[in-house]
Amino acid sequence: MAAENNSKLLDNAIQATLEAIEDGKHQVYEIAESARKEGQALRDELTALQKLVHETISEVDRLEARYRLARKKLADVSRDFDKYTEDAIKQAYDDAHYLQTQVMVTREREQQLRTRRDDLDRRLRNLEQTIARAESLITQLDVAFSYLSGDLQHLGTALKNAEQRQYLGIRVILAQEEERKRVAREIHDGPAQMMANVVLRAEICEKMLDRDVAKVRTELRDLKEMVRASLAEVRQIIFGLRPMALDDLGIVPTLRRYLADFQEKNKIISELKVFGREKRFNSGLEVAIFRSVQEALNNVTKHAKARVATVKLELAEDHILVHIDDDGVGFAVEDAMVSREDGHFGLLGIQERIQLLDGKVEIKSAPKMGTRIMISLPIRE
Repeated sequence: MAAENNSKLLDNAIQATLEAIEDGKHQVYEIAESARKEGQALRDELTALQKLVHETISEVDRLEARYRLARKKLADVSRDFDKYTEDAIKQAYDDAHYLQTQVMVTREREQQLRTRRDDLDRRLRNLEQTIARAESLITQLDVAFSYLSGDLQHLGTALKNAEQRQYLGIRVILAQEEERKRVAREIHDGPAQMMANVVLRAEICEKMLDRDVAKVRTELRDLKEMVRASLAEVRQIIFGLRPMALDDLGIVPTLRRYLADFQEKNKIISELKVFGREKRFNSGLEVAIFRSVQEALNNVTKHAKARVATVKLELAEDHILVHIDDDGVGFAVEDAMVSREDGHFGLLGIQERIQLLDGKVEIKSAPKMGTRIMISLPIRE
């Protein structure tokens, strides 16, 4: 009975915590959305202000040129006083004084606009930092919520290996959330922006339809190209999530296509070498190989500064060997695996993924010596 009461108390406490986390997440999300809206308004205002600053600078240059001419004329009048009428002399003094005043006023306005622009730029940077912190906090709250809302029926058994299970669970959830954020960011920065631009330009076409058909035809051609580019980006995002070729054709054709795209996108010479007879393997094994190669090449792109990357597959009857080599800057393996900084979490992810399939991972690298990742996976039906 006491154990049952304790379990209910624990469930109630966790439920209350989940509700608090969910409420906090909504509040943080509202803060982030509000900051995004304010940030967009500031960007629009900053764009308009930068244009105004540029126009004011041009106005100052124009007035200063006129003021220099007026001063020269005033100097001529002063030097040959007897040659000019009283009205001409007065006009020369009035023109010089007026332009001097205009220059001073316009310079002051330019300084005020510059100050306002710098203030807007600082506010915008602060807002972007707030948005980034809010997004990070939302991710952390999502991790906590997902972890706490898991199956608690076998809590006693789970607590036996609490530390290891917690680390593994949080790593999996964090990886999922980071992947969601990456996909959301790619969609927002790519197809979503393009679609917004398509809508805007379509509205322009609609307004111009009765006035300039040739211009509308040109705009429509541009729109068609934008839609094609957006479709290509969407397909690339889908391929990054789960290459359909992996299910249809298998690991070798999928890696060939991925390396070709990788070379074209990153301008790093990439090659796939296959030894042994090509055949299909179980889905889990093929996904583990593909994701490991993908993660390793992501690290090459972000950190290695390499010119060449090579992937070798050795397909034996009872095991698969994968070698991923690059000629980049390299790193101290022991220090990297202990520090677990950004970029080396990818290596940890490869190790965890391969170890789940009873495989082994060996990483060889040194500063200025490039990197080799060696993966060995047993084949089981």
